[in-house]
Amino acid sequence: RPYTPVSTNAMVGKFELMVKIYPQGKLSQHMDAMGVGDTLNFKHIPFNVKTQYPFGKQKLGMFVGGTGITPMLQALHAVLGTPGDTTVVSMLYGSRTEADVLGKETLDGWCASHGHRLKVAHVLSHEPEGSAWRGERGFINKDLIAKYMPAPSDDCILFVCGPPPMYN
Repeated sequence: RPYTPVSTNAMVGKFELMVKIYPQGKLSQHMDAMGVGDTLNFKHIPFNVKTQYPFGKQKLGMFVGGTGITPMLQALHAVLGTPGDTTVVSMLYGSRTEADVLGKETLDGWCASHGHRLKVAHVLSHEPEGSAWRGERGFINKDLIAKYMPAPSDDCILFVCGPPPMYN
């Protein structure tokens, strides 16, 4: 199973992962049970990386579902952390419930410090009615894309990462 580091490429000699622990997930359960100093072997899968920074476009749209946030976080490290980069990023991030949103503190912090360049719209598919959630509900669809994503142009690139239904 591929895991994308969420750390910046400037981190040398180590990397950070964000791993969602699934009740039936053998590897995620194993990783969760590891102690400080335990080791785990990894290998690089070059065919899994589609596009590398710099992306060469002024507008970047990100369609994200669940754990698909990890490659987007890595891309955002590069976009937002590079002096002189002026790329404007719009993200539609689908999760089941507010509690399932991964990396929310990081995204909120980046939105606060780069608000003119990063906008994140969360879309919750199974948030209980009556909850305090005031954002979008349902699934990422044509209307939400029109509302939050940059218009098609030669100066725009779109990234998608999430569960299989996101690719339909």
